[in-house]
Amino acid sequence: MSAENRSKGDIMLNVASSGIASLLLPNGRTAHSRFKILLNITENSVCNIKPGSPQAMLLLKAKLIIWDEAPMVSRYCYEALDKYLGDTMRYSLTYSKDLPFGGKVVVLGGDFRQILPVILRGSRQDIVHSTMNSSYLWKFCHVLKLTKNMRLSVETNASNQDETEQFGEWLLKVGDGLIGDNMDDESEICLPGDIVIPSSDQAFNELVHFSYPNILENMSSKDFFKARPILAPTLDIVEEVNNHLMAIIPGGEK
Repeated sequence: MSAENRSKGDIMLNVASSGIASLLLPNGRTAHSRFKILLNITENSVCNIKPGSPQAMLLLKAKLIIWDEAPMVSRYCYEALDKYLGDTMRYSLTYSKDLPFGGKVVVLGGDFRQILPVILRGSRQDIVHSTMNSSYLWKFCHVLKLTKNMRLSVETNASNQDETEQFGEWLLKVGDGLIGDNMDDESEICLPGDIVIPSSDQAFNELVHFSYPNILENMSSKDFFKARPILAPTLDIVEEVNNHLMAIIPGGEK
């Protein structure tokens, strides 16, 4: 979508709700950076973009705005952009105040099964109230559903197709709340044994062997390591994994 519009000479703005997601978009920026959205946003907040500034002119000329990982942020972020564009576009479109986002086409992408807005000490009701489908803008949205997990199917071959499909179905059930026991708005989910490395003295060895098979034979291959990242929740665990890997690598190769 982005490439097609840019090939026609149109101005495209690709943004995301998180920094990591924005890195995956062509010329991507975070929504807060691109639209100058306040960090401590409220119902009455607007974008902090100066009229007549280069950033304001860029927004005026934009043909399409794509906002990835949209469900992650408060609905007030979208409403701030809506109010700003409605006010700014009135000079070129007299009835822009009556149109969502001042008449601009905005594509919001994301999955409500994933991360929702984080509300400090908020209840389930507070979180639901802050999501974009609780906004006055939601009634203007045309919802298109993507039904195939393309990320899982990229490297799927005939030998593991059934296994991949089962894993995709399991992910959907987790997201829909069909797996796990609900206890005071929290769920406890039992992970399938084939995706878990049991806690033991050999856990790191098993993790490294699974992620980096034949690591010593592939030491000089950048693509080998690029395709096998190990994600960790804390920096301490990252350091522990790195130290374990460094202990395996011969001294001359380090």
